[in-house]
Parts: sequence; structure tokens; C-alpha cells
Amino acid sequence: MKQLLALTGFAALLVSCNLIDSNLTLDHTPVMSKVTSANSPVFLARVTDRRPDRSRIGCKKNGIGSETADLFLDVPLTDWFGGVMNEEFKRAGLTLAGVDDPATTQIEVDLLDFFIEPDVGMTFQVFAVVHAEVMVRFSDGSGYARRFAARSDDTSMIPTDGAYIDEINSAMRAWLYEAVTEIVRLIHARKTASLKDRMVAWRLTE
Repeated sequence: MKQLLALTGFAALLVSCNLIDSNLTLDHTPVMSKVTSANSPVFLARVTDRRPDRSRIGCKKNGIGSETADLFLDVPLTDWFGGVMNEEFKRAGLTLAGVDDPATTQIEVDLLDFFIEPDVGMTFQVFAVVHAEVMVRFSDGSGYARRFAARSDDTSMIPTDGAYIDEINSAMRAWLYEAVTEIVRLIHARKTASLKDRMVAWRLTE
């Protein structure tokens, strides 16, 4: 009887948590190792939030799929996103430089999606999506753009804040690994006059 009461109380607590908004703290785990030794100077000029709904980064749902509460980041999303990108640039072998350096390659990011939510079925399938367009602008005025997307999902009987954090962190790590690797390769290809080999997925911008 005591065990039943304990389980009932625990379930009630989890359900009540599903009705309350949460502010999430994301602790980034670095993903990059050195890609280049060229030490090319880069400057992250901007990260712009272009998501349709910029007020939150996710939602909670009940057992029938209706939204019950919102998920928020405890710091501005663009600040956090830019910070982890700069960290991974350094780990990949690039040099963070100022915009006034004439050799600096400028990086711009348009954040298109960054969201966590449960997909309700027999269980809660918690999934997270990161989608952004990256613009790489070289010192001669030429520029290239490419979109990168990553998704992570996992099954949870009753999703918790920890499950939401794990999935968005996992999606972000996957996004960073692909995006930063391809940015470094593009910069290196330009320095070694082999740019055409990297142009399959990138498009020219004005």
C-alpha cells in the first residue's frame, strides 16, 4: 500500500511539473578536435534569431498531445549560440580575430529553428531540432551560404527537464560538428585554391 501511494505521489508530481514553465540551463560539451593548423582568423559577426516563434525554445505536452507549458532558455539564445560556436571555432584550429583584421573571414548565422518538444504516443518521444543558415564572407567580398540541420530524439515514459536538456544538447552537438567542420573546410579550400571541390553544398551569396 505504501509503495502504491509513493508511486501515485511521484506520478502526480511529474504531471504537475508538466504544467509549469521551465527555464533550462544548457551546459555545452565541446565536440570539435583540430581540423586545421592554418590558424585562419575568423570573426562571428552575428547570430540572428529568425525563428517564427522567438519567445521560447520548446514546449511540454500532456498525454493527448496538447501543449501544457513552455520551455525557455535562461540566457538569450543568440548569445549562447554564438558563445558555443566561438568555442568550437577555437577547438577546430581557427583564430578568433577582430572585424578590423583585413584577413578576417566573417561568419554570420541565421537561426531558423531551435526547439524541443515531446511527440506523444504510447510513450513520450522527446525530440529536438537545430536548423540554421551559415554565411561565410571572405575579405575580398565573396560569400557562401549553406543550411545545416540536426535532430535528436529519445523515448521517455514521462519527460523531465533533464530529458529536454539532453536532447537539445545532443542536437546542438551534431549541428556544431557538421557546421564547424564544413566552415573550416571551406576556408581551407579557399586558401589552397581548391574551392571548387567544396562548392557542391554551398551557394554563392551577394
